[in-house]
Amino acid sequence: MLGQRYELVEQLGHGGMGTVYRAVDHRLRRTVAVKTLSAELAMQPEFLTRFQREAHAAAALNHPGVATVHDVGEDAGGGAAEPYLVMEYVAGRTLSQVLRDGPLAVARAVDITAQVLAALDHSHQHAIVHRDIKPANVMLTASGAVKVVDFGIAKALSEVATRLTGTGVAVGTPAYLAPEQINGAATDHRTDLYAVGCLLYELLTGRPPYTGDSPFSVMHQHLAAEPVPPSRLRPELPPAVDAVIARALHKRREDRFPDAATMRTALTTAPRAAPTPPAPTPTALDPAAAGPAPAVGPAPAIGTAAPAAAPPAHAGSAPSPRPVRRRPARVVFRPTAEGAVALLGCLLCLVISRTDMIEVGQFSRVALLAAVAGSVLLLWSARLACAVAWGPVAEAVAVWSELARANIGWETHYVIIALVLGVVSALCLAAGYKDEHTGGFALIAFWFTSLAALWFFLDDLRKIGVFYVLLLAVTLTIAAQVLKTRTRPTPSEGTDAAGPPGAETPRRAVPAGAPAAAASGGRGTRRAG
Repeated sequence: MLGQRYELVEQLGHGGMGTVYRAVDHRLRRTVAVKTLSAELAMQPEFLTRFQREAHAAAALNHPGVATVHDVGEDAGGGAAEPYLVMEYVAGRTLSQVLRDGPLAVARAVDITAQVLAALDHSHQHAIVHRDIKPANVMLTASGAVKVVDFGIAKALSEVATRLTGTGVAVGTPAYLAPEQINGAATDHRTDLYAVGCLLYELLTGRPPYTGDSPFSVMHQHLAAEPVPPSRLRPELPPAVDAVIARALHKRREDRFPDAATMRTALTTAPRAAPTPPAPTPTALDPAAAGPAPAVGPAPAIGTAAPAAAPPAHAGSAPSPRPVRRRPARVVFRPTAEGAVALLGCLLCLVISRTDMIEVGQFSRVALLAAVAGSVLLLWSARLACAVAWGPVAEAVAVWSELARANIGWETHYVIIALVLGVVSALCLAAGYKDEHTGGFALIAFWFTSLAALWFFLDDLRKIGVFYVLLLAVTLTIAAQVLKTRTRPTPSEGTDAAGPPGAETPRRAVPAGAPAAAASGGRGTRRAG
């Protein structure tokens, strides 16, 4: 029992400075954590001074994210004085133990790091630098709260001139050491922010930013190498999170965040930053790819198709719009949900053509032709492929449905249902005709609603013939609209198509990865106008 008061129950961990135990405080009848200094270090005055400094530094902190220091003393029961430190007992796991299960979810990693930064912000306001932030020194409770422990090498800024460990001796863990610690230079609160950047990197990727065969190899990388962006190891990470980590890991302290509060604000807002919008359409034509790729240099204006740089404009002259006609036959393999649904319709058409679900009017051959045509048209327009392939599928479903006048007669509520389906089908057809990007889904809904209504109102002799006419009419109508969209001229040099002839508009650069529709003269231009 230490100091006639603390009964050591079990060992919790062992480090370079000493051993940590779970203990019972018999005076106050509470569970505490006791850290004892190792016998070898207790014989060295400089390390004993370090140990005493830990107690005084941590005792000045009063924050939910910092393990509270209750007591400090020496036990002479064994003949030699054994210094010990009594701290708040934190029931939970260290982040080192948590990381054994793999990287954390982005939201959880950001929340944990933000709590660490809040604790460090409090510490830095009291002129105390931790200098050894790492997963083993961060406890995570069952409720998700964070406790920063082991301010064993914490250093008051007022003691910058005192070098208890000697010049050039790096104190800390190599994987999380800042360059100034490795060089033996002066440290400040931004040293902790570097370690927090390393910590966040490991929480998101499962590994520190620098790894090597030896501590010297790791420390050399801290001084001279740039870390692999975490998004390269985990592609779903927002670019803003990459930016926060990159700034925290700058070699120069001046280039990092100025304080923990600023870094915490940047980190908590990073996951909500708007991601780069995805490409709009699937296996359809890329409307923006109208000409040769622009030369490397400043971002070209919207719709620019000239292969060479334009001559410089004279002062006061307004650029005249040069319409560029897009090539309607160009195809781009770009899978999307609409393209996947169109392909599913082709497969279902092929299956139906091999069955006897409908045995009249050469339906099997029509279904087979629709499957082949849909597969070919999918390379050009997923919307048109949906219009062709899903017609026979919806017809087969309507044939086997119970909503047929021969089965249920002219009862009023069934007539109302059929009329509502007819109105809905008309609205779906209009939506599918107008929507150039996801109209295929509306066309699928059109087929199922319209054919269900037709099978109620028409007799058996007319149904199959009306379906063939409807399939041909819808296919030709959508094909004409798609062709019109593909061949619609679009102004170059960023001129607004909706503006008056010769009107000058500001040139707007297209960022990398922006939707193709934003560079076309179609739907994207109307939104920008």
